[in-house]
Amino acid sequence: MAISPHLVMERDELRLNASVNGSRRDMVLSDRAESLLVDDLGYGKADLVPFVTVKALVLAGGASIPEGQDARDAAWGLSGADGGAKADDDELYRVAEYLRAVDVDERAVETLREHVRESGIGQFINDDEIESKANRVGGLSDLVRDL
Repeated sequence: MAISPHLVMERDELRLNASVNGSRRDMVLSDRAESLLVDDLGYGKADLVPFVTVKALVLAGGASIPEGQDARDAAWGLSGADGGAKADDDELYRVAEYLRAVDVDERAVETLREHVRESGIGQFINDDEIESKANRVGGLSDLVRDL
């Protein structure tokens, strides 16, 4: 039986446990991703996390494999059952807000946009609101140059 993505404590650190490329991995959470899961969505140790949320966090760089696997490759390797953990509209909205606030690795932007379009997250965010680090930095450079 497949095990759904869930939160675990490892050395007093909250991690996201999911199947990646056929093996269970404890992914490191960024401070912002942990805040989303714990403070905004109310998840805690051993709680199942909906697959749609897990994949968005991995693609956006908020959940990563300690050995440094590329976000897009890790997201493509995600597998397992949702196990009844379904994201409601409030969760999808909060994930969309999270995605607006983060800079996504250039290589993962299009894959994240595709995930957003194919999932319920797309009702709360448009493709062009998901920005890469390069685009955001470029936009800031343009602002500074105009000053």
